[in-house]
Amino acid sequence: MRLFEAILDANHRALSGDARAGLRPEEHSAALPIVALTCIDPRLNPLMPEVLGVPEEQFIWLRNAGNIITGPTSSTMRSLALACAVKGGKEIAVIGHTDCLVCKTTALELTNEFAQLGIPRSRLPDNLQEFFGLFASERQNVLRGVEFIRQSPLIGPKVPVHGLLVDVNTGRLESIVNGYQTFESVVSRDPASLREEFQPLRGFDQIGDFKIAEMKFPEAKIGDAATPNRPEPVRVSAVVPSEPEAPEPVIASHGDPSGMRFDPAAVFKIVGADRKIYGPYTADELEHWINEGRIALEALAQRVGYKEWKQLKEFVREKASHIPIPPRLSSLKMRKPDRQSK
Repeated sequence: MRLFEAILDANHRALSGDARAGLRPEEHSAALPIVALTCIDPRLNPLMPEVLGVPEEQFIWLRNAGNIITGPTSSTMRSLALACAVKGGKEIAVIGHTDCLVCKTTALELTNEFAQLGIPRSRLPDNLQEFFGLFASERQNVLRGVEFIRQSPLIGPKVPVHGLLVDVNTGRLESIVNGYQTFESVVSRDPASLREEFQPLRGFDQIGDFKIAEMKFPEAKIGDAATPNRPEPVRVSAVVPSEPEAPEPVIASHGDPSGMRFDPAAVFKIVGADRKIYGPYTADELEHWINEGRIALEALAQRVGYKEWKQLKEFVREKASHIPIPPRLSSLKMRKPDRQSK
């Protein structure tokens, strides 16, 4: 069992009342220390790193408001890169939390809060969502943060990147992104094998070789998911791209997850009619465009974290259902590991 698998297992067992639950850090020394990015919320102070079961000396803790990453080369990414290169961090975890106030704060409310501090609107940036990284979903914020880290040229391919959500009331950890799954997919393959993966999709004389090494992914700001103006999305086709470029940012519609065709936690890249890759986009965004008739279910898409490219209709869930909510527990009791117990 790998480090974060063991962390989740110990956390869930402890919350279920298992008095013997706990992490044995000495069994995972090759994966330590870990680098964690969390919010600045003080409710996390008594939870970290206890809910992980990791010793403090093996826990490199980075914090900003909303655990927000705004791009692959942002200042937060610089700190993550230095934590790995200088401090020896072996694995990275973006850890969001429930009841995040940054998620609940609108641009208008933020403007009023600054006004009470004596800071007028004229002194604030024009685009508050972009500058402060306001977002509308803790899950989507974690997903986008992980994706930006994966895209970053500052983070080596040997570093697994995980996405977690912690309940501030119970200490329960939920896995949103399995960093080992993507890590194994990337390190075991080279550009030649990636081009081979797209071979069955070819058949168009005008399309050249797919050059994965030359892909340039967009750096859309997380805060764009909270702005009211929805730009016109591109129409898509099932054509493999050759020269991808970044699109204009798009906005989610925040629909009811139970009525969505796609997994609400999923994030996708899609191929435009110009044979260029666009995204990442949330399932909510694609759902809105499909309902408006702007995107066809036959469009070529890739779910972030997976290697396959296939038609969007193949990602449709068999039956929409509500996301299960874990039971609420009164407290987290994580027993420190007993070196002599077996």
